Amino acid sequence: MKISDLKKGQKVTIRCKHKTLLVDMEAHVAGVRAEVVLLELIRHDGQIVDFSSPHVQIITIYEDGLDMPKAWTNCRIQRRTVDGKQFHALAAPKTSVKVNRRKVSRIVLNKPGKLKISNVPDPVDIMIHDLCVNGIGFECPVKIEEQDIRHLYIQFLDEDREDEEEIKVEARGVWKKEIPGGGFFYGCRLVNAEENLGYYIAGKMRDDK
Repeated sequence: MKISDLKKGQKVTIRCKHKTLLVDMEAHVAGVRAEVVLLELIRHDGQIVDFSSPHVQIITIYEDGLDMPKAWTNCRIQRRTVDGKQFHALAAPKTSVKVNRRKVSRIVLNKPGKLKISNVPDPVDIMIHDLCVNGIGFECPVKIEEQDIRHLYIQFLDEDREDEEEIKVEARGVWKKEIPGGGFFYGCRLVNAEENLGYYIAGKMRDDK
């Protein structure tokens, strides 16, 4: 699929990667001119995003819910004015590839938890969405500063667990997505966890069958 095959009104995810940091932003297709996709101006934290840095890798992901997500790598995004209106103009040098964004078994929890951020005295109430042996995703009402994103301490209680002990993990933020209406969704890689985390996840998967 060529990126110019995208249609007006479709949503895509713009993933920006710099070293170990990933940031996902939602964008809406406003139209297509030749081989260039015009996007409604993309804003992050209220500001129009500047994609001109040569150090940032840009990946565009499209999901239609029917097939595996399609991704275009090495994308370029520039500001462009068309018919008196400004857009972000998106171009990709190659056709898309199908990507499997879930390489390991993941359980959906939707359980409340506590997040301890380095150098922040009080824990933050979060909603843990999903968990696997090497990653965790959660909703957070506040933005986590970049200097703190590498050391996150998360704990939650599963009432169905026999020993009734809190599950504790240490994670490093990999990507974030702003949630319409407030808050952020963070996808993290686990850097430390209980030895029996794998057994807990396997048990939850058996219970869900």
